[in-house]
Amino acid sequence: MSRDYGLKVDPDARVADLSVGERQRVEILKALYRDARVLILDEPTAVLTPQEADSLFKTLKSLTKEGFAIIFISHKLHEILAISTRVEVLRRGKIVGSIETEKADRKLLAEMMVGRTVERPVLEQMTIGKPIVELEDVSVEDKSKDTSNVPKLNQVNLSVHQHEIIGIAGVAGNGQSTLADLLSGLEKPDAGTFTLLGNAVTSASPADIVHRGVGRIPEDRHSSGVVGEMMLWENLISEDLRHAPVSKAGVLIDRKACLERANKLIDAFDIRCEGPEAETKLLSGGNMQKLILARALSPQPDFILANQPVRGLDEGAIAYVHEQLLAARKRGAAIVLISEDLDELFALCDRIAVMYHGNLTQSYDAKTLTTAEVGLMMAGQQSENTGHSVTTNSGNEEQPHAN
Repeated sequence: MSRDYGLKVDPDARVADLSVGERQRVEILKALYRDARVLILDEPTAVLTPQEADSLFKTLKSLTKEGFAIIFISHKLHEILAISTRVEVLRRGKIVGSIETEKADRKLLAEMMVGRTVERPVLEQMTIGKPIVELEDVSVEDKSKDTSNVPKLNQVNLSVHQHEIIGIAGVAGNGQSTLADLLSGLEKPDAGTFTLLGNAVTSASPADIVHRGVGRIPEDRHSSGVVGEMMLWENLISEDLRHAPVSKAGVLIDRKACLERANKLIDAFDIRCEGPEAETKLLSGGNMQKLILARALSPQPDFILANQPVRGLDEGAIAYVHEQLLAARKRGAAIVLISEDLDELFALCDRIAVMYHGNLTQSYDAKTLTTAEVGLMMAGQQSENTGHSVTTNSGNEEQPHAN
């Protein structure tokens, strides 16, 4: 079934050891195995290569011909238009519109989702500056007992400069999380060198990384981005607890100063909430992401790690996040954007690299790539037309626009 439906899964793997994306594939296969007649798929392609997504679409279309009823939930409008026959649009928990797919387009669906016209920002051509982050032959060993399905990093090379965004594509579970942990100070390199602003990083903690000028936007805003039971102002200062004006002498929290700072950030980043003393868990997903952006970007960091920054957000919130990232790039920040949405990577990134089984390709000028080529690299294959290949792990990062 895994082969027939184009959903690669190792049947002997323990589910506890699988990534979130791999578990989602198991869920799809499990529903099909049980001969379910109604399938509800929630963001099913977020963890698939473009080729795997196309294969899934063919499968779903064949199932509908056999009498299946399918509800396909997605924020990727091009997929909605490609797979559905009718679209129901949800906003704030209510259906605000219904339209036959053949009468819809992306602009109309975006307006229905948000309630206003939405225009995503456009990448502006810029000259890159000095390197901010450099990884040279960096490896992170897999220290778990079962190493078959948990790839780490294998001799990764990467260079990120001022005024540029490097996109990291890949199917979930291929090492992106480890790369993000390394850049966040949660993992340490077992081999190779990690250089930040010209200084080697060997045993830095997350706090050290932040204070060296790094802004971190984590993959899961609920589990690692915020503490839901804490108030907004507490989450906004959580990475800066021991510095003025947040604290006095690095020990006592200055509540008045914290509330003033929180109010400024709430206004600046348009966080829709009941005030700085409201519980963070009461925020919508979009406003929670704005809070994380406010905390990460307000110090004007030299380097930004953005890991799945728009996952689960509506078109309006996506446009806002993209605007903030492009503004930081224009200011001079270097940005690594890890995303499973290829449309997002092609829209925002100067260069794109692909992770596969812990290996990272060299980065290519985004204008020289196609979605199909990136998809092949995501599957560990090589494009016959361009020679772009996942095996170019030690590619020369001195030439950031290699073709």
